[in-house]
Amino acid sequence: MSETNHPHRHRRARWFRAPGLRALGLGAALLALAGCTPDAQVPISQEQTERELVLVQRPDATSQALGHAYRDILVDAGVSARLAEPAADPVAEVLAGRADVAVAGSSELLAALGEVPGAKDDQDPQNDGDASDASGASGAPGSPAAPGDLDAAAVNTRLHTLTPEGFAVLDTAEAERTGTLVVTAATAAGEKLATIDQLGPLCPELDFGMTRTVRATLLPALGLKASCTPRAIVELTDDQARGVLPVISDAVQVQATTLANSGIQDNALVVLQGSASLFAPEALTPVTTTDGVGQDAIEAINKLSAALKQEDLQDINRMVSGRDALHPKKAAADWLADESLVSAP
Repeated sequence: MSETNHPHRHRRARWFRAPGLRALGLGAALLALAGCTPDAQVPISQEQTERELVLVQRPDATSQALGHAYRDILVDAGVSARLAEPAADPVAEVLAGRADVAVAGSSELLAALGEVPGAKDDQDPQNDGDASDASGASGAPGSPAAPGDLDAAAVNTRLHTLTPEGFAVLDTAEAERTGTLVVTAATAAGEKLATIDQLGPLCPELDFGMTRTVRATLLPALGLKASCTPRAIVELTDDQARGVLPVISDAVQVQATTLANSGIQDNALVVLQGSASLFAPEALTPVTTTDGVGQDAIEAINKLSAALKQEDLQDINRMVSGRDALHPKKAAADWLADESLVSAP
């Protein structure tokens, strides 16, 4: 979340480009490769959805806003839908049959679907559906591909060639919540730090902030890819990592967050170039059951995903963050209206 106060944060400021955000150009190039897959083969024959669909998302406000947005666009298309109680693992809820639709990061979804019976890479006739083959990871079944094992385009390709029995992977949005490393403009200038390649000799003097979950994969990746051993690791809560207060208050000099964080732009933080290689790609991708779902629902969900760019995800994050935060349901409705994605009330 942003640590600044924006009374009209639901109005997009497309003209603003903070110093240091040129590094996002690389991410944009990857997104162009990893964007939605047109004409995806969805194994659903019926035209109309004949039952209520249940959507589930994580409890954070940005995820809830996305859930409301997908729910609203389904209702606008004439599909009965509701948002379930938040869940720590929405994909698991769908796979267990307790919900019908979830939106997840591409690497997360690739790993989870690798455990579904029948899930296999149609482009690889030798793939027998083993979870490690499906995820591209060489570690334990169901674990995401290690950073660098698969780039964003490769993850997207593998994800959309899986054929999980009873489920369908829908179009991937250009928006992503892939992890990234950020520093303040002052730190970047003072340490002459712009890329992860420059981290190695500086790391012994830098404190890094990250969540416990991120630490498990990020620390090995820092050592392997940047020869970096931080002076100290400050463990952040999920809420702290979704904001930028740790780094702008100098509690840490480098913070791990995600590209969805509007606080990066709002506080003119510098994204370290090459950060994407330290994290598994997480482009937002819906997954749905095929039970009782019609093409009307598929088309509505894909319509929203096609419209959801990185700046939109940051806008939504901005709308639900800070002292003037909107309720996620209101933020979703405002964004859909601003984008003319639903019928006028």
